[in-house]
Amino acid sequence: MNATTPRLRLVLLITHMDQGGAQEALLRLGRSLRARGHEVETWFLYEKSPLYRNEEGIRVLLPVRSPGAGGYLQLLVRLFRQLRSHRPDAVISFLPLANGFGQAVARLAGVPRRVASQRNPSWTYTPWMQRLDKLAGTLGCYTANVGNSQSVVESFSAYPQAYRRHLTVVHNGIDWRSSELDGTAARAKFGLPAGEPLILNIGRLAEQKNQSLLLRVLPSLSAGHLALAGDGSDRGKLERLAADLGVTSRVTFLGEVARAAIPDLLRAADIFAMPTLFEGQSNAVLEAMHAGLAIVSSDIPAQVETLGGPGEGAVGDLLPLDDDGAWTRSLEALVRDPALRALMAERARARAQLFTVDRMTDGFERLVDFSAPEGRVFSPQAGLRQRS
Repeated sequence: MNATTPRLRLVLLITHMDQGGAQEALLRLGRSLRARGHEVETWFLYEKSPLYRNEEGIRVLLPVRSPGAGGYLQLLVRLFRQLRSHRPDAVISFLPLANGFGQAVARLAGVPRRVASQRNPSWTYTPWMQRLDKLAGTLGCYTANVGNSQSVVESFSAYPQAYRRHLTVVHNGIDWRSSELDGTAARAKFGLPAGEPLILNIGRLAEQKNQSLLLRVLPSLSAGHLALAGDGSDRGKLERLAADLGVTSRVTFLGEVARAAIPDLLRAADIFAMPTLFEGQSNAVLEAMHAGLAIVSSDIPAQVETLGGPGEGAVGDLLPLDDDGAWTRSLEALVRDPALRALMAERARARAQLFTVDRMTDGFERLVDFSAPEGRVFSPQAGLRQRS
């Protein structure tokens, strides 16, 4: 907390309790704001899993896996009553339902600062969520509206001016803790083979993350083992694809990996590969950058922005999603050349310093600072360059 920012009572609001990048980012923000002297609680509208129940300052408004038709009315009443009782200075919300629904209730409850945070491009929202978010933002329920990347902000370019005038960029930040293990011990911890380059992907096993591309190129690589960390609806399909391609012995499905173990997993790897179809800003890529890995990624706008591309300034290989050959050539070069991996890793580690939890907290703290005019933070057009 800087010298001019008063101690504030803050509610961080998110749609549901479950493992996910948005939830992890919100909890990091809460811990950082609390360390700066603010009074912070994190509220979940409902609870898909009890994963974060032991975190400090947690509140669940409706302890069910899914609200159902009648649950939303209960949520409205409970959120309104609890906001009126708690009387926060500001509500910061993540994910579309917490944004559109939650900030409308916060406005009715008299909360003076209401900061929505868009974690993915607008076109990825369901039609109902798009309408809810657009209505809430256009009618002034958001005193500020944060995109976690410039590409996310630009995805709202067709929205009304009343909505767009509150948009700004605050990038994700990682509170990085390096692994204390060496590479050999890290691989042993996860049962991963020693002695050959390890290609790692971290993310839900789902269509968005597109791990099938990595399986398709693996047979063409002269060396390398692929580790997939995460679980999801596509696991069975991916396991069958690995068998059909004859690469089962070269792939390890790790399942869900505890957050505390991610630094050790990254220490085990040589290359981080992420052929994702869309992102807001990927925490997994930021962690790989902080860990100092060579990175190969899809050339979608959010990844280009994070990795400093396009062109020679990029700290990773940014490749088209429709060109398996380009992925094969990039990964083959990296599995063959440790010096190239080391060069790319060092460049990634240097750029990672732009994406720290302190920088993220600075951005959100300015948005709830009552000494500043509403919404006066970073220009969306300036993006990362203004803060680098």
